[in-house]
Amino acid sequence: MTTINKITIKAGKDKSIIRKHPWIFSGAIKEIEGDVKDGDLVEVVANKGRHLGFGHYQNGSIAVRLLSFEHDEFEENIYAKRIQSAWKLRT
Repeated sequence: MTTINKITIKAGKDKSIIRKHPWIFSGAIKEIEGDVKDGDLVEVVANKGRHLGFGHYQNGSIAVRLLSFEHDEFEENIYAKRIQSAWKLRT
């Protein structure tokens, strides 16, 4: 697994994420650790370090689009698994 950069959310701005809202707005970000570029996978944590999810970073008003809210290590092949699952559901 490659190293994943971390984004910390400001205190009190994690409520929508806890309710499983998949977008994180740029104004909710407290700190970005690492050299994060557009499209990079990031781990999102609450102000005190609680894991909130994994997503893709994009410089803009919607800064992170979450792909997973799970606490397990992010799976590199998530796209293949999701496409396969969608295919099975439809056939």
